[in-house]
Order: sequence, then C-alpha cells, then structure tokens
Amino acid sequence: MKSFALICLFFFPASFLLAENKGSNPNRTQGRTPGESVSLDWTKPIPVPSPLTVSVSVKGGQPAQDPNGFGVQGKGSNRVDPGEALALRFQQDVMIDSIQLDAGKEGKIGGYLKIGNKTQNIIKTDGGDKGRGKSVVSLVGLGLLKRGEMLILDASPLSPKSPSGSWKLVGLTARPFPQE
Repeated sequence: MKSFALICLFFFPASFLLAENKGSNPNRTQGRTPGESVSLDWTKPIPVPSPLTVSVSVKGGQPAQDPNGFGVQGKGSNRVDPGEALALRFQQDVMIDSIQLDAGKEGKIGGYLKIGNKTQNIIKTDGGDKGRGKSVVSLVGLGLLKRGEMLILDASPLSPKSPSGSWKLVGLTARPFPQE
C-alpha cells in the first residue's frame, strides 16, 4: 500500500517582504526577485515560517526526517530505497539550482529524478561534499520547476542498466520567482 505524507513548510521572513520596483513593467509583482537563493537543510527541522512553501509526498512508507536527512521509513531503513520516492511541489515557480543526496555508510547513489517532464539518472561523481564525506552527491543546474509541477527523487533504476540508489535528501537550493 502506498502511503503519502504531506508536509507544508511556511516561512516568510520580513526581509523577503521588501518590494522592489525595477524595470519598465508597471505590473511587476512586488516581492522577491528571481535569483535570490534559498537553501533548505533537510538534516534539521525546517524553520517555521519557511522561505518557500513546499509540499512533500512520500511513496513506499512514512516520511523520516533526522540529522542524517529526509528519507522514507519503509524497506528496513530510513533512506529512500528502490520502490520508494520523494515528490516535492512548490507553491510558485522556482529554479532548482542544486540538490544534495547522502548515501551514508550503507547506501549508494543511484536512481533517477524527474523535474517537470525531464527525467535523468542520478549518478555518483568523484566530487563529494567535503563536510559530510564522499557519500554526498550534488546535482546542479536542474532547471525550472513550474508552480504545481513535481520534482520526483526516486531510488529505483530508470532503466535495467541504470543503478538503483539508497540515500537521503540533505539539501536543496532554489531561486523562487515572484508570484503573478
């Protein structure tokens, strides 16, 4: 049975409420301008209120957040394992700059991600996050995720020759666009 959990994160610090009136468009949305990065550290409880509103659905078990990151309590671990996935949906258009996944000591980097209608393998590279060791992979320059579309992180292989994974989400950096 598939179990889905919804986590809504709200945070809107006063510094983000400053209106900016640049450019020649008089109908420009007041608020944040594109390009200001917001980083979410999934190894810590997300502060409330939050800089972005994001919903997280979990496939294959219950959500599991701890100091090692965000995963799924399902197939014997708190990591996202094959047959399990995370789906993130934002309440506004965002540019996904990077995602960090940590395999820890017993996991592995693999699976796939889907951003909007684009799908790609998650592969381990030689460059790891020096602070957490070589078990962390950073996926960078992922692109635009439109409001309501899903970013899916799945540990299952994309094709029979692709590697499966067993990891936790530890970081995400995005740049929100003003809501219209």
